[in-house]
Amino acid sequence: MNPAPLLSIVSGLLCLLLSVVFYFKSSSVQSLSEDLQKQQDTLQSEQRSFQTKQQLFQNMQQQVQSAQQLAEKVGPQVLNDLGLVARDNKNEKIKKMLEKYGVTINEKAAETPKPADPAAPKPAEAPKLQ
Repeated sequence: MNPAPLLSIVSGLLCLLLSVVFYFKSSSVQSLSEDLQKQQDTLQSEQRSFQTKQQLFQNMQQQVQSAQQLAEKVGPQVLNDLGLVARDNKNEKIKKMLEKYGVTINEKAAETPKPADPAAPKPAEAPKLQ
């Protein structure tokens, strides 16, 4: 028997076998690639959701900070004015409400300053810095 035909048959079968292996491997790689794409899409969707929630959180945080600044700036003045109104109008409901939150009211009205005597010496002014 001549070795050339046998060699060509064996090489043909080897090529066929390698083609089948390559086909199944490539379909497996394609399946893994599709799974990876799905995971990437899911991850991007989660990232968008996270960014949206983060933006909402930042907006809420900004509102809280604005309210806190307003409360620190205006709150004591409002409580003081409310205390003065409660004291001057003898409003017991407002007094009780303020006491409930720990605000005490000075029952004595502040003395109004007496007009200065025109003959009295004026206090010295502070020197102006240049």
